[in-house]
Amino acid sequence: MAEKELRRLKRRELLQMLLIQCEETERLTQEAEELKEQMDVVMESYERLKKKLDIKDQRLNEKDKKIEELKREMAEIKTVRERELEEAGSIAGATQRLNTIFEEAKRAADQYLAAVQKTGGRQNPFESDRPLGIRRKQSGVSRTGQIVPMNPGQSAGLERNAASGDIYG
Repeated sequence: MAEKELRRLKRRELLQMLLIQCEETERLTQEAEELKEQMDVVMESYERLKKKLDIKDQRLNEKDKKIEELKREMAEIKTVRERELEEAGSIAGATQRLNTIFEEAKRAADQYLAAVQKTGGRQNPFESDRPLGIRRKQSGVSRTGQIVPMNPGQSAGLERNAASGDIYG
């Protein structure tokens, strides 16, 4: 309102306007306090949520670190497994080479035996005419090569076969 209009109003009208303005000011002040209280509640809630989110962020960061660590471990295990597979392939190759060597050795041994059969007349050069595990007993000589006196009942020319390791009978 303009100043002229205010001057034309009566005192009663002015007081009434003043009363209305005071009531409105009081209402707005009360509303502002209520909004401030609501804002304080919202801020407290915001702070609680912020703390919770900070804790969750920290946990997520720890989990991310753990995930990275596990990824590194998986990569290491993968490289170890790949090396093992490569070594398994090289072991298989080595096995094949060894089999080839053994086959060549067997062929060489067979050729040697064939040559011995042609020249020596025996089937196996390692065979002997006497049976295995039996040897002749030597009279008058111990295992250590010392000369042992003979018993009066033994004859010097008598020899007999003894089982392996059996000296006296």
